[in-house]
Amino acid sequence: MAETLPANPDTDRGDTARQLHVIVNPMSGNGRTRDAWPTIDRRLQRLGFQTDFRMTQSAGDGIRLGWEAIEAGVDEVVVVGGDGTLNEVVNGLFLASHGAPPDVTVSVIPAGTGRDFSRSIGLRSFDHSLETLGAGVITQIDAGRVDYTTDDGSQARYFVNAGDVGLGAETAALLNRSSKLLGGKLSYFLGAARSIFSYSGQPATIIADGELVHDGLLAMTCFANGRYHAGGMLMAPNASLTDGAFDLLILDDVPKYTLLGSLLPSVYVGRHLNHPNVTHRLAREIRISSPGTLLFEVDGEQPGTTDICVTLLPLALRIRMPVGQ
Repeated sequence: MAETLPANPDTDRGDTARQLHVIVNPMSGNGRTRDAWPTIDRRLQRLGFQTDFRMTQSAGDGIRLGWEAIEAGVDEVVVVGGDGTLNEVVNGLFLASHGAPPDVTVSVIPAGTGRDFSRSIGLRSFDHSLETLGAGVITQIDAGRVDYTTDDGSQARYFVNAGDVGLGAETAALLNRSSKLLGGKLSYFLGAARSIFSYSGQPATIIADGELVHDGLLAMTCFANGRYHAGGMLMAPNASLTDGAFDLLILDDVPKYTLLGSLLPSVYVGRHLNHPNVTHRLAREIRISSPGTLLFEVDGEQPGTTDICVTLLPLALRIRMPVGQ
């Protein structure tokens, strides 16, 4: 069960000035955040907040700035950017805490194209995110860690929303190499359609909580903490950020016409779980291996390839969420 923390009268009152440590990705939203940030900053100050902000300059800066926030003893970090920016900052928080739950609250002002984590916690709009900064509820949520290996040795990547192997990761790779000027949903939809035409199922083995659940050709597997994934797809409609388990979805290798004609449209409204080629279950630890190397992604970021071990970190992160979520 989620732990909702009591309000701190020195930091949580909407009518009292509060210092905000803000990490901004100016390139999120196809660069629109760079132009929008001065306006956002003025809005925050008019609401009574005092901002101390840092700008990311290149990939990986969010990790460094998250680490520095922990070292500085910051109570709350506000992330202005997309899912990838949030992922980097959260990784910095965990790494600086040596893998332990970070002693910091994370708030989000969504400014990217995907915004899946924001959807998963119920943030409806930019204005709603500002309202939540002043009157939201601090809640402990689950997080995840992926262990994998590169030429540099064993690595770990933390995440908050969702990740996948196979078709979804190939789509993320395509989008990360291209523009998202068409916006999140349309960019991801077109990217998924393009990937479907070029992707073929790959052999993979999946073990969930010690049980073999898949051994054969795989189109995609998703391990979801939040409900939304891939630019607004309702990938895991039953997922909970506080239930201590991932929603694991496994899609067998199916014909392209099945992917395009029934599965892709249905996933946007969460009606794919009963499809005969989709397996859905809960799991706390997931091992995915392949004789080849399959891309994986978490929160839209692509650290490496299989083989991977995905572990649930129960109630490991404090998030400021809208009231009622």
